[in-house]
Amino acid sequence: MNRTDAAIIEALQRDSAQPIAQVAEKVALSPSACHRRIRALEEQGVISGYAARIDPRAVGLAVEVFVEITLTSQSREAMDRFERAVGDFDDILECHLMSGSADYILRVAARDLDQYDRIHRDCLARLPGVSSMRSSFSLRRIKRFDGYPVTRS
Repeated sequence: MNRTDAAIIEALQRDSAQPIAQVAEKVALSPSACHRRIRALEEQGVISGYAARIDPRAVGLAVEVFVEITLTSQSREAMDRFERAVGDFDDILECHLMSGSADYILRVAARDLDQYDRIHRDCLARLPGVSSMRSSFSLRRIKRFDGYPVTRS
């Protein structure tokens, strides 16, 4: 990846809805050359999609929870079964396979504690092969994810 590609990625991570002409101006390319570079980055899988950043509170999701999961077995079959099941629940926003004491960390958002209780009972408690589960509630977001740092060569 060269400097121009990195600058395009940084601009799109900040605001993917901006016109290509605006991105092109920021990276000192013509709009058509910039468009070709963006398409190439998409085809290479560097850019995997576009999405709006939503304020969870604005859509009624005031509770954010990180759930540490430990499985009864770390066999390939047990992990595959767990990971497939996670994909079936929209209430699970993210799932990460971890090193350390927990096998997985899940991120869940809910309107309130009552809804999280429902998610815990109807979703998390149904995940296969779980030996222990520990929920930690986010009290306040300090820094929001706004994109990956892109190295310029």
